[in-house]
Amino acid sequence: MLQLLLLAALSQGIQLEETVVTAPRAAEVVTTSATRRTVIKGEALVDTGERSLPAALRKAAGIWIQESNLGGGAPVVRGLYGGRVLLMVDGVRINDSTTRLGPNQSLSAIDPAIVDRVEVIRGPSSVLYGSDAIGGVIAVWTRRREPATRDDTDRIRIWEAEHRATYDTSIGSPRVSLGGDVAWKDHGLFTMATGYDYDGYKAGHNEDIPNTGYNGQALFGAYEYALGVGQTLRVTGRASRDFNVPRTDRMNAGYGQTEPSDQIWRYALQDRRGYAVAYTDERSGEFADRMQLRFNLHTYEEDRDITNSTGTNSTYSNDLTQTLGIGADWQAALGEDHLLTWGVDLSHDDVDSFKDSTTADVTSEVAGNFAPDADYLRAGVFVQDEVFSFDPWFLTAGLRFSAFDYSFSSFDTNESWSDSFTALTASLEASRELARGIEVTTSLAQGFRAPNLDDLANDGTFAGGTELSNPDLEPENSLHFDVGVAMERGSWGINIATFATRIDDALGRRLISVGDANITGDEIYQRENTGRLEFVGSEIGFHRRLGEEGSAYSLVGNLAYVRGRHKDPIYGNTPSRRTPPLHGLLEVTYEPEEPQWFYIPNGRFGFAFADRQDRLHPEDVSDPRINPDGTAGWLTWNAEIWGEMGLSSSWRLGLLNLTDKNYRIHGSGIPAPGQRAVLGIHVRF
Repeated sequence: MLQLLLLAALSQGIQLEETVVTAPRAAEVVTTSATRRTVIKGEALVDTGERSLPAALRKAAGIWIQESNLGGGAPVVRGLYGGRVLLMVDGVRINDSTTRLGPNQSLSAIDPAIVDRVEVIRGPSSVLYGSDAIGGVIAVWTRRREPATRDDTDRIRIWEAEHRATYDTSIGSPRVSLGGDVAWKDHGLFTMATGYDYDGYKAGHNEDIPNTGYNGQALFGAYEYALGVGQTLRVTGRASRDFNVPRTDRMNAGYGQTEPSDQIWRYALQDRRGYAVAYTDERSGEFADRMQLRFNLHTYEEDRDITNSTGTNSTYSNDLTQTLGIGADWQAALGEDHLLTWGVDLSHDDVDSFKDSTTADVTSEVAGNFAPDADYLRAGVFVQDEVFSFDPWFLTAGLRFSAFDYSFSSFDTNESWSDSFTALTASLEASRELARGIEVTTSLAQGFRAPNLDDLANDGTFAGGTELSNPDLEPENSLHFDVGVAMERGSWGINIATFATRIDDALGRRLISVGDANITGDEIYQRENTGRLEFVGSEIGFHRRLGEEGSAYSLVGNLAYVRGRHKDPIYGNTPSRRTPPLHGLLEVTYEPEEPQWFYIPNGRFGFAFADRQDRLHPEDVSDPRINPDGTAGWLTWNAEIWGEMGLSSSWRLGLLNLTDKNYRIHGSGIPAPGQRAVLGIHVRF
């Protein structure tokens, strides 16, 4: 029956991807549109030559990325970022109860060399994935080597090794990966190790940016076992460790500052590890046609070392979050008119935190960043129905119930504190093919973000001052509406989407004490529900073949605009924080159908740009990362060429920011790279 529904979808001209082993909840639905979902292959990401996955996504998918330092990279989706964008790896959420409300480094910890594909889902996906998926989802799927009995590629050998290396002249240090895979009858194994040591960083006009260098390493392995027909067991493990990552926006003078901060502020260690076991059964049965069961363990350890410039006072803190989770999905066809997907998920976070404070060589233990005995439980059950009975309309409806429970001990009195939240979330999406090659999609979806331990039980820092937690917060809830049109007409195609999002009880912070007006860094903020956020915007992506059918030349581009308002009881009706400006790119590409070895068979030339952004929230004006007069617009010209070396190896050369523009991406704590060359080599043997 499931096969009949897939055939029905194909008969309506709906594009379905090649079959991959994945969770039923992650499968493309009948109403999926290119206006909401973008898939970028791992090879395309690696070929960008960028040092990190966020930087590669910015280049390959046109996603706005905020960077407070060279080791950062937070995606901004439809105006939302940080804890309002859900990050996932192989169907397992990376956002945990310590994920910051603002920009974070989680996505940059994923090695581009292990990525098979990235799916960017724009708009709420809280029905499928729960809390945090308000702005959208960045879903990363890792590489695999299938058992020999299931490998339908044209590989000649049962084993392969590969070497990847990229060198960026703006950083001056290579990123090197070495891995391989092997397959035999019922088994497949893939491994990859990566190392990097970034000495420094150069912006436009050859400007050295101090306090940017750091080093790190990553390791990944995936083992796959064919249990039987349609049955697969997959075990994965990944580790990423970054050392001495400087908080550049704290250590360098920012806007409104005449001198840098008097603190040496480094993430001494950022250690992320994830282990998962997934059992997938694609045999049709009485209960379901497909199912997947997942177990996962994820840990994140972060050490911060903050020392004043004289070295007399310092604090050293360690936060360790351990997440244990389980999830299960099922999918079944109900007659010829419904394809039902349902599932459950459960995860528990345990957080340990300590801090040492040193004054005049005397060290004492003080309260950690997170309250003692902190733990966080999240659980959910969902159902999604794809409806085929209203042809030519197709519908996808979903409903989810989520529950959260947390507890910790008070910082001051050690008194136990606990509470819980619940949320009921619904979504409805409809699509119709208006004419051959023209499809319209519309959706109405709720989203939510439950306060996590970073909001409820973390006393930290913000803008150089102190930020206090608040155990009395309420969840924020969103309502999102969008309309999209996707057109494909022979030599050209265009996707247009318009959207509106409203978030009530938005989580944020209040300035409750300015301290000494003549001193920067003694302000006190507190987490609060801060009123309503409203966003409206549009996104356009297009491509057109230049010349006759079969021409190797194409014109591609995208354009995105979002305008956000914050209806705050204190500040009034102001622009939202860190909202990206109008931005996009336009490129001419040359990609012949039959590349020639060692020649230059492929190329790309064009520009990326962003408009001026001077619609600022009051906290943007006081943020040293943002010019209080607004962030200037910019335009950079870029050229790339790439080709093959033999049957399975390739090279790539990028000449980027050709005019050596000195500029800053709005909201980032460091300038963007200046004129640079990026060389990439990928060798298989």
